[in-house]
Amino acid sequence: MASITGFESAGSGPEGVGRGRPGCGDAGLAALRQRLAREAVAPPSSSEPRADSGVADAAAARALADAEAAIDELFAAGVDPADARDAVVWIEELERLGRRLDAARAALVGSIQRQVLHTADGHGSAKIMVRHVARLTEAEALARAKTARLAADVPEVTAAWQAGEVSTCAVRALGRVDANPRVAAALRQRDDEFLADAQTMGAKAFGHKVHRWARLIDEDGPQPPNERNHEKRDVRLGQNPFDLSWDLTGFFASAQGAELREILDRYVDAEFKADWEAAVARLGDDVLARGGISKEDLDRTDAQRRADALVKIFRDAAGSPAGTIAPGWVHNIHWSAQAYEEMLAAMDADRQPRFDPDMFMCRTGDGHDVDPTEAAANSLLHKVRRVIVDAAGVVIDLGRARRFTGSARTAATATYTHCVWAGCHAPASRCEIDHLHEHGRGGETTQANSAPLCGKHNRWKQKGFTIQRTPAGTWHTTRPDGSQLE
Repeated sequence: MASITGFESAGSGPEGVGRGRPGCGDAGLAALRQRLAREAVAPPSSSEPRADSGVADAAAARALADAEAAIDELFAAGVDPADARDAVVWIEELERLGRRLDAARAALVGSIQRQVLHTADGHGSAKIMVRHVARLTEAEALARAKTARLAADVPEVTAAWQAGEVSTCAVRALGRVDANPRVAAALRQRDDEFLADAQTMGAKAFGHKVHRWARLIDEDGPQPPNERNHEKRDVRLGQNPFDLSWDLTGFFASAQGAELREILDRYVDAEFKADWEAAVARLGDDVLARGGISKEDLDRTDAQRRADALVKIFRDAAGSPAGTIAPGWVHNIHWSAQAYEEMLAAMDADRQPRFDPDMFMCRTGDGHDVDPTEAAANSLLHKVRRVIVDAAGVVIDLGRARRFTGSARTAATATYTHCVWAGCHAPASRCEIDHLHEHGRGGETTQANSAPLCGKHNRWKQKGFTIQRTPAGTWHTTRPDGSQLE
């Protein structure tokens, strides 16, 4: 991979980044030095720190000065990718540097805490000191403190973070779990596995996995938390007497909240389609040919569509006979076979379930986790359909039906919570179920030959992109030229 951080002389600089553009190589550095001279700012020498550096350690001061100078040179060269491929390199390189800087800031918090340096100015902790001096939010200061504690507990993860190999998001997810003394020891025993996951999984999926694991093994935590949450359920709709606006807030336990979210998402999707169709009718098909319709062309914002969708739900409910359910509405809960069998065994024996964190799954089709006890009870008492998935992720085969609908669609989305296109997080409930091997060329309508793709990326397949699933269950998107979109 080409590096954008080298800043070598001409002839040894990075390939493919800024080549032949103003401000790069020796010419760029010469221009920078001339600008610094005009502004009466001397560039830092290699033997002494910048005049404005107050760090006591000379070696550290020189390193900070060099970093400042490198950033100055970067901005002088211009943060300006040459093309889409070059933009990927820029993102990767700058992200790596950002991760390393985040690791250094966490290390600083840990050092301050170990040396009790915060007490000299009356601060209660290193977190408070850093929050005050750096003018941080409480959330940011707390995140740095937790990752500083994690650094001492799991040095392998810390080393990878300092090398820029894992994201700050992943480290902070581990830091939140490590802060729980009931699970910290177990986390240290699995640090190699979590490190491997952090290097390969997206931030959202990794965060879900880590927090699900911590929740399942925290046997001495609040018992049972979902029961407490259900008892605290609440909705308030109040009017502001000054401008006559209304404010709606609510709190729900896992299963009830997941069901409400799924219903709301369906209504929001209907409002979006209505806006899209109106934009097509207003702008004409020629707009689609020139590159398509953007959100700016729609009549309403995302927030406005969510609000209008909720009003539509209330109006539909008010206009329906008491106790009715919309035709075709089924709330699906996706279980792993091991989790569902253990839940039934626990109910039969009147005991707490003992789930295997590595085999556990109990969620909605869009990936929202659901409390298994509540989900099992609802599957017996209410109109909730359970979808059981085995260790290989297989639910059903349904022959050669042409379209993925009903149970076939449910099976196709059972293993995946969102669009499988690289970088897309469109929820599975709003995706089209696509044949990986085209039906017109003999592809079967089975779970093994299906994947959820949002409407946009389903159409992009027509531009020559292909999607393949590996035996391990990961997805690869290939560009028309054969390179990988990772």
